Amino acid sequence: MSGQFSTYLSTANGLQNRERRPHRSCDGCRQRKSRCDGHKTAHGNCSSCLAFGSVCTYSEKPRKRGPKNRTMEELKKENESLKEKLRALSLCSLCSQQLQALPGPGDPSSSRSMVREGSPDTEGAAASRSTEPPDEQDLISEELADKIGQISLRTESTFFGPGSSFGLVNNAIAMKEKYLGSSTFDTRRPLYHEILPWERAAFNKRKPVYVFPANDLIRSLLELYFTNVHPTVPLLHRPTFEKSVEDGLHRTNTDFAAMLLAVLAVASRYSDDPRIFVDGDAALSSGWKFADQIQILQKMFSPSIYEVQTYALLTIFVLGTSVPQVSWLYIGLGIRFLQQRGEHRRKRGSAPPSAEDESWKRAFWSFVMFERISCLFLGRPMGLHVEDYDIEFPLDVDDEFWETGFNQPPEKPSQLAYFICHLRLSEILADALRRLYGSKKSKMLLGWDGPDWEHRAIAQLDSSMNDFLDSIPEHLRWDATNPPTGTFFDQAALLHIFYNHILIAIHRPYIQRATTQGAPSLAICARAARTILHTADIWLRKLQRVPLPTLINPVFVSGLVLIVYMLATKRAGFPINRSKKDLAHIATAMELLRVAETRLQPMGRLWEKLRDISNELLGGNSANEATGTTSVASSESLNPHLAAISRPYSLSDLPHVSVPPEQLGVALNFWKSESFSASSHPPEPEIPMEELMAAFANPPPDAGSTFLDDELMSMWMAPVEYGNMAWNISDLMTEFPVDDDKGQLGSNNFGSY
Repeated sequence: MSGQFSTYLSTANGLQNRERRPHRSCDGCRQRKSRCDGHKTAHGNCSSCLAFGSVCTYSEKPRKRGPKNRTMEELKKENESLKEKLRALSLCSLCSQQLQALPGPGDPSSSRSMVREGSPDTEGAAASRSTEPPDEQDLISEELADKIGQISLRTESTFFGPGSSFGLVNNAIAMKEKYLGSSTFDTRRPLYHEILPWERAAFNKRKPVYVFPANDLIRSLLELYFTNVHPTVPLLHRPTFEKSVEDGLHRTNTDFAAMLLAVLAVASRYSDDPRIFVDGDAALSSGWKFADQIQILQKMFSPSIYEVQTYALLTIFVLGTSVPQVSWLYIGLGIRFLQQRGEHRRKRGSAPPSAEDESWKRAFWSFVMFERISCLFLGRPMGLHVEDYDIEFPLDVDDEFWETGFNQPPEKPSQLAYFICHLRLSEILADALRRLYGSKKSKMLLGWDGPDWEHRAIAQLDSSMNDFLDSIPEHLRWDATNPPTGTFFDQAALLHIFYNHILIAIHRPYIQRATTQGAPSLAICARAARTILHTADIWLRKLQRVPLPTLINPVFVSGLVLIVYMLATKRAGFPINRSKKDLAHIATAMELLRVAETRLQPMGRLWEKLRDISNELLGGNSANEATGTTSVASSESLNPHLAAISRPYSLSDLPHVSVPPEQLGVALNFWKSESFSASSHPPEPEIPMEELMAAFANPPPDAGSTFLDDELMSMWMAPVEYGNMAWNISDLMTEFPVDDDKGQLGSNNFGSY
């Protein structure tokens, strides 16, 4: 310790004794622009003046240099040049250059192998999400902090924000180099910068060995994935992904192999091939044999793009298992990994778009979308707020135009426009969740309080929704009488459903209150619910496929909203038969859930809960009576299929592998007949607002302050129970058992979801 302290003192004394900066040059040397040494001579005259026979004078006042008349482009070029020099002289840059030669442990393939660089021709690229320039202080701080991130055991990008300790370290290094000169020697101790042997052995020991199906099944499932999932969740770049599979990358790269298995697992939900099921088990096992192989958190280093994409795909897959709450964990993992790499921040400079950057942006925004949807259903706070990121939206360019300079032909509508529209809606949803459903403390800290604040917030959100509606591209506008065709039919229908789902979320806080303010919100929610069920019915009749889990929540919530609406009007003094058509829409919601439960287990629980609530709220066997008297097919006669699906749910009803053609059950056949359709009965006008508000202003004595009993309230605000986190899906399953003895919603009977 004493030796180190003495070294410190000697260094400090050396700095104090350092020669002071030379005096300024004499007038003659300043005119000749030569070096002046007059301050070093005893007689005061510099050698240059002596040579010219003149006397050194210092009478001329120093002149400040004015700004040169240069263009902005020249200044930008000089700025970039100075930054490059700073990188070249930085000690951190020297360290990172040496580290780049070190081989990384584990899989030798790089995360960049999936994507190819884009063309420099970017004149036709779509506009970015925001045109506001980034804060200059953020850019400077992050540039310095990035250099610390380069000192790592591997070459993956690691992000350190301006508030990190490493940012301060790098500022100190930069100042040291500026005033004391740069260091040209490496002072790192290898013991603290290399992967230790026992860590390397632990990493190599956990390398998985994956088993893939036959090539024909892989091709079949990939086609199903890109037909049914990719149009609304464009996580992957199809041409690059398919080429990587064709080249056999999954045989050499374990990260890509896991991602491919996740794709196969998700796609299996849409296949009837017996090879996708667990041997001898039911259709609910579709894709499990692929997902069960995937090992998560298998390494201690920065994730590749493949690993992050795997978590996104597993988020979709586990929503159909008995433990859908695990998706919440995958969303958290994905967001944290993306933040670790800095994918939530806008890139510096004006580099042309590349395939790698676009792949990371798609991954980031997919997780943003997943989190918003999950928070809406679960009633949980968001982990990623809008002020935490400034990355642009993905380019509005289809996959096939990535290799042509990211130029989308003007005459060809983009399929990615749906994703961008969905993200814009997600931003509005995030604002609504934070303003209307946040804690009282957060609202106070953000200044969101006051007697009329909530009314103003809802008005602002409604205005944002109207602005969004006006900005939807023409090819994504929904018209039930003349819907779009092809992929745009799928996208327009789901966008229309999501839009109305957010309308319900904005106005839902009021529908539980028996006040005059609650009447308009209840009417808006009921109208949006009818629209959702009407659109979902058309969607399923046309596409004839199991819906994505993200479609089920709007359907389920719409059924609940109509039940609340019927109960509110009944308690306000109106006869129940005035909402006769709403019974048909509730039956439609149950039918949609019945179709989804053939492949998505939690949807069977939602169907049961909707059936039980309708029984209790409407009285007796009202579910059967409702579907019998106001069936989706007709409000006059009983549809035989409705009676069949109204029976209690049981495992014996599940389709079996031995009968692949019937795996979707009789439920999917309902939409093959024009006679069974809620869409044949468009939403009818609800009770006039004047009558409804008058009834709300004078509710009957038994109306109380809310229309929701404890059972229904538990549906809207279900608690969550977590076990310990495990390392793969099989272990996670055991951590979330289903306890059939518990009957409260939100308990394990509902999968803790």
